[in-house]
Amino acid sequence: MRNPLKTIQEVFVVLDNKPGAVGTLTRTLKKRRIAIYAIGVFGDIARLYVTRPEKAVAFLAEHGYEAEMRDVIRVDLPNRVGALMDLTCKLGNAGINIDYLYGAVEQRQKRGVIILDVDKPQLALDIFATHRF
Repeated sequence: MRNPLKTIQEVFVVLDNKPGAVGTLTRTLKKRRIAIYAIGVFGDIARLYVTRPEKAVAFLAEHGYEAEMRDVIRVDLPNRVGALMDLTCKLGNAGINIDYLYGAVEQRQKRGVIILDVDKPQLALDIFATHRF
């Protein structure tokens, strides 16, 4: 059985909290042909799941951004009522704190992607090694 959780590298970027900042960021990545799979913008912080995160960080730094890679967890979650509750309750019951979480799924998709950062990532991975959604 495949673990629905895996560690990935997210790009953490400091932004100006002003109109156009996210558009400029995404345009900068497009110039380098870096695809964005998921993005969360929280005031002056952007968190991105992208193709080639190492190149994204280097290219963003060349363009004046403060950017770094961080290890986070990607979850392949089925599109059904209660799936997110199953995930978050199981983590909470194991004493794992969710620092942040973002993701989406289209209504007709069978699965969605959730990106989350937790205080005990290895424990989270271990718990879900045998869990099926």
